[in-house]
Amino acid sequence: MRGPLVIYGASGYTGGLTARQARDAGLEPVLAGRRAEALAPLAGKLDLDTRAFALDNPKAMDAALADAAVLLNCAGPFAATVAPLADACVRTGTHYLDLAGEVEQYEIVRERAERATEAGTMLMPGVGFGIVPTDCLAVHLKRRLPSATRLELAFQTVGAVSRGTAGAVLPGLHKQGVERRGGSYVPIRPGARRRKIDFGDGPVKTVTNPWRGDICTAYHSTGIGDIEAYIAPPGPLRAVMASTRYTGWFLASRMGQGLLRLAINRLPYGPTDGQLAEGYTRVWERVEDHEGKSATALLRGPEAYVFTALTTVECARRALGGATAPGFQTPAQIYGPELVTAVDGVALEDLD
Repeated sequence: MRGPLVIYGASGYTGGLTARQARDAGLEPVLAGRRAEALAPLAGKLDLDTRAFALDNPKAMDAALADAAVLLNCAGPFAATVAPLADACVRTGTHYLDLAGEVEQYEIVRERAERATEAGTMLMPGVGFGIVPTDCLAVHLKRRLPSATRLELAFQTVGAVSRGTAGAVLPGLHKQGVERRGGSYVPIRPGARRRKIDFGDGPVKTVTNPWRGDICTAYHSTGIGDIEAYIAPPGPLRAVMASTRYTGWFLASRMGQGLLRLAINRLPYGPTDGQLAEGYTRVWERVEDHEGKSATALLRGPEAYVFTALTTVECARRALGGATAPGFQTPAQIYGPELVTAVDGVALEDLD
């Protein structure tokens, strides 16, 4: 029988939060990362084992995962960590989970689907707030309206942002993203469209979020071919996203990237316990078919980092228990929309 859950990137803010949740859930994870000294403080506090290995050393990776049942990748930037860790999981027969949240990163995983199927390995990206609530809500609405051909989704997060999250998101603000049309990707810039969405407390300004991983995964989970994603960002970020048509060249420049790094480095390591308790999330989704029939739902949940720790550990627990399928999978494909409603503090409401 295969062994433990290995959490790579456990020394980061989200990785540490997830490790604590996993330990409290009785999973006894092994904490992993590039440097043993970075893992030691948390490992000592939680009384957990560690494994240190670099992602440019396949032999060390394979040795570290030889007895692992599940690997959880919490290490950003995910564009750099997804490929080597997913490849190592395919080689060693370890099921792969991650906290990535963008289309590009999910496509890196999806490209390995055939090899993973042959190896009997599951590749399931986005087991945190990244897509679990939105993926589950999309499948829920597809069940309500099986003829749906269009999906609109939007989310709102209220709470502080960790330095690691900012470092993963802000440097890419200038990049063009995608949405789905007829099942295919079509390019669209961030903030290209604006609309007001009621997340339960009145209309909120949102803008297009063309990097959102659901643009990849919701298609696989529901078969819906037209998918648009929106985000309700804080005012300053919304303005930056909407202005990238004119300022993208500067954000992409060496000076622009340097200024972003300076701003990121001044951010706190992560939200405090008080901020985690006070924060919350909202997800709104609507599906429609060719005849104009529609269904809409709203999901209310805990703060985004708390949400991530809860859904990640639940997905890991199920994978460790044998609830897996080989190849590229999404959380709602394997565990159904009930996955998210089983999380403490989550409420789903059908609006029509």
